[in-house]
Amino acid sequence: MAQGPQLFTCPKCRHRYLGHEPLPDCPRCGYDYREREGFRWDVLMYLLAIMGLLSFLLVASYYRGNLGVMSRETAAAPQDGLEKLPGGSPPADSSGTLSPNPDRKPGR
Repeated sequence: MAQGPQLFTCPKCRHRYLGHEPLPDCPRCGYDYREREGFRWDVLMYLLAIMGLLSFLLVASYYRGNLGVMSRETAAAPQDGLEKLPGGSPPADSSGTLSPNPDRKPGR
């Protein structure tokens, strides 16, 4: 059995109207008297996900850019053909002979 229309009242202007369910806003003054929804956690999570992705891309591009600069510097550095390692043999003079080690004492 269908119920008849009900009488609804606007809380702002006290205008009364008939209907089967309350309207989202008053037909006379336009006051929106729907209940306000709670905090939008889904929007917060979307924003955090977007900020996380942007920060990851920013950090990744920073390190990728630095690696590219370092590789260009090492490629542009003049190479004598000698690798300078700690504890390695001393470099040769321009004449091709090995130079004596200044820290080494003769006879020992």
